[in-house]
This record gives sequence, C-alpha cells and structure tokens, in this order.
Amino acid sequence: MKQKTIFNSKNKIKKFVRHDAKASVFTHLFSIPRYMKELYVWLHPEDKDISEEDLKVYTISNILINTLINDMGILVRDTMIILAEAQSHWSINILPRTLEYLAETYNRYIYDTKQNVYGTKKVILPKPELYVVSTDSKKIKNKEISFQKEFFNGENCAVEVVVKVITLGNASSVVKEYIRFTKIFDKNNKKYGYNKKSIITTVDYCIQHDILKDYLTEHQKEVYNIMTSLYNQKTATEMYGREQYAEGMQKGIEKGIEKGIEKGIEKGKISILIDMVKDKILTAAEAAKRIGMSKKEFSKLAGLY
Repeated sequence: MKQKTIFNSKNKIKKFVRHDAKASVFTHLFSIPRYMKELYVWLHPEDKDISEEDLKVYTISNILINTLINDMGILVRDTMIILAEAQSHWSINILPRTLEYLAETYNRYIYDTKQNVYGTKKVILPKPELYVVSTDSKKIKNKEISFQKEFFNGENCAVEVVVKVITLGNASSVVKEYIRFTKIFDKNNKKYGYNKKSIITTVDYCIQHDILKDYLTEHQKEVYNIMTSLYNQKTATEMYGREQYAEGMQKGIEKGIEKGIEKGIEKGKISILIDMVKDKILTAAEAAKRIGMSKKEFSKLAGLY
C-alpha cells in the first residue's frame, strides 16, 4: 500500500532547498541514537557489547562565529572519536579539512575533560577514526586517502592524516541506504529542479522502496525542514555574518578610526542577532546573553515590543 506523505503540492511555505541538504540529512540521521549505533556496529562488528549509551554526538557546531563546522562526530566510551563527512562533490581537500576538524575536536575534548595541555602530565585523548562518505557519481577507486601521499608525493612529513572512503560500492547497512537516498534525490533534482518537489518525491519513493523507510516515516517533517531551511549553522554565518560584519566593518573604515571599526563590527553583530531572533533561530534571551544585555534591553533595541 502506498505510504501517505505529510508533504503535498498545496504546501505554500516559501523555502528553498539548502545547498548542503544531503549533508544536513546525514548529520540529522546519525545524531539519532538508533542510527548512530547502527553506523558504529557496521564499522566495528567485533564490538558486541556496544550500547546507545556508549555513544555520544561530538560534532563541532557554532551558529554565530565563523568557525569550523563538520558533519558528524561520535565519541565512543571516551576512548575513540569517529569523524565522518558526507561529500556530494568529490574533493581531495577533504584531507586538510579533516585535519582541521580533528584538531578542533581534540581542542574541545581537552576543554570538556578539564585537562591541561600546557601542563607536564600527558593528556588523554580518544583514538581517531576518520571517514568520508562520498555520494558523488564519480567512481572513487581508493578506499583510503593519505595526506602525505596526496599533498607531498608520499614523502614523510610532520603530519599524516588517513581518511577511509565509503562509497555505494563498499557501504552497507544504513550508510548504503543513505547513499541511495542522495542518488535518488540527485535524480529528482535533475527532473524537477532544485526545489521542494524533488524532496517530496524523493521521500515518497524511498519510503515505498524501503530506503531509510523507518527514519523517513518517523521524521518526514524534520527531514523536509532541514533540507529546506535557509538558515543553518553554516549558512547563517555566510548569509548574515559576512554581509553584516562586512557592512559594519566598512562603516568603521570609512570613519578612518579604530573606534569606528569597533562600532561597525558591533553593529553588524547586533544586526545578525536581531535577524536570527526574528527568524526564530535564537530566542531573545539567548541573543541578549551573547552580547551581554538583558532580555529587556535587547528586545527594546530590536523593536520586539
């Protein structure tokens, strides 16, 4: 029997498909304990005692500061850290990017565990495992890629990063279903254009053909929202941050004094927060806290009442 979707052509919400729609689904899918465990078990079938409680989302995220944001980080019993990136267009630059993600993840872990990296006692770090899930139509021959090999012709250097490559050809379990989902989505994009119809058609088809069926059935509305939302952690920085910060900086520069620059940047920051509150990304209280104001002061400044 055909599964009924909650999406239909009468949906008048004016949203656009996110440029990182597939990666956003990847992040959401594997942040759910059930599927996080399924991913880990596929990677480590020898670990028979793993439980959902042993796994913790450890993804880098920051909505305001223009910093690194990766797709998936999983902390396993404080002994292993798994970083996985979903890449729809293959680029060997995933290697230096992953190196940055790993460094930032370790920085956060040291902070969270209250260790002193400047002390004489050796800090304890979880063992890293690095993956890229490629959904590109290109055939990727290598099952792993090396930083030294790709960027320094295999010569030994101070840094080495090895990333394992997962494609439709060597994937299994829920990972394979995710890749199939992205390929169906790409096919519908070509047919219908990069719009909500391609999402609706993709979700309907996958549910009917048992591709991420449970996930899509249970999280249809969330999937639609995360694939169409204009403002996520990455695009919020790009769309609001760069524009508003640049505007604030330019006003300061035009005044020709350092004080003007500082005021311009501050004005840009406040503009970002006001827009994000109006778009329901942050609450007024959360925005006020970020700039050291009371909720009342911020609300008055933003004209919220």
